[in-house]
Amino acid sequence: MRYGPRKIDDEKRAALIEAAMEEIAANGIDGASYNRIIERSGLSKGVVYYYFDNKDSLYLTVLDEVERQFLSSVGELKMPETREEFWTACRLYYEKAVRYGAGNLGIVKVVRNLIEPGTGMKGSPEFRENFRKVERWTANLLKRGQELGAIRKDVPPDLLRSVLQAMGHTMDSWLFENLEKAPGTVCIERFLAFALDMYERILSPEGTEEACQNQFLQG
Repeated sequence: MRYGPRKIDDEKRAALIEAAMEEIAANGIDGASYNRIIERSGLSKGVVYYYFDNKDSLYLTVLDEVERQFLSSVGELKMPETREEFWTACRLYYEKAVRYGAGNLGIVKVVRNLIEPGTGMKGSPEFRENFRKVERWTANLLKRGQELGAIRKDVPPDLLRSVLQAMGHTMDSWLFENLEKAPGTVCIERFLAFALDMYERILSPEGTEEACQNQFLQG
């Protein structure tokens, strides 16, 4: 385990992670109690503190487990080889990811609580590395799309990535909040059609000129 030299056995690890996810989902990060997590897990404080110095190290392990579960269900998006393949692959992957989230709202709630901007987790180097990993993946995907002619080039790469991430956060937040508040009232198919249409409208190169990039930067 990357947060210390001691390796926790699978049964105890599973109990702690499940307890932590339940506590975070019920009370958020700020309201989560390390003592309640320990009680939920059925383990002694001595055992828990032997493996984890504090709850931040446990929360980082929870994020690792969430990522593992997501990848085991959705898989990884392989970088497309052609322009035609780019949007097809992205659409299929996004659909799988959204359907996974819709079917695992508890996990989604835990992740959203962990990454809430106001939490102390932002100060952790390991936690920041998780965000940098997502940013690198997004940047590489956009770069590949530009190389294939599927993504516009008239906007600075960092701005394009920020817009994409902000749009994704906004749409995903709306979807999962409404699915949690009123199950059965949101049509996943319509949401997917809208979201994918928005992504393509904003990111596709049609109607843009690569030469505009310098003008953009110069104001």
